[in-house]
Amino acid sequence: MEAKRISDKLWAVKLSPGEDILEGLAVFAGEKGVGGFVNGIGAVKEPELGYFDLAEKSYKKKKFDGEFELLSLSGNISFSDNEPLVHVHAILGKNDFSTIGGHLFSAEVSVTAEIIIIPWGMNELSRTEDQETRLKLWKLCD
Repeated sequence: MEAKRISDKLWAVKLSPGEDILEGLAVFAGEKGVGGFVNGIGAVKEPELGYFDLAEKSYKKKKFDGEFELLSLSGNISFSDNEPLVHVHAILGKNDFSTIGGHLFSAEVSVTAEIIIIPWGMNELSRTEDQETRLKLWKLCD
């Protein structure tokens, strides 16, 4: 992982082949003490996507074989118990030009991942467990 602070309001993060997107972003956030809005593109392989089934209060996950264009990576990094929590969704392009998408659980970078982070501080936005869904959601009120 390479990271460069472009300005007070912008970081550029580049992940290399073999790196996992979520792990790389968590390492970045932990090392820099920075959360923020995430937006990126690139190419990945062997991604695992999912969606949250509200009735069952759990994620339905599916692993996809092969290589995909990372058409859109969007989400955020916040902190829960002082640990980075990366919450991103992805739209992936298949070799037949169709797409798949959902909550990203894992994806290995195959070529590159070029990610922009619009930062906020580690303590600016945190997460706490929601009693109804059991998900760690943003805590916006003190």
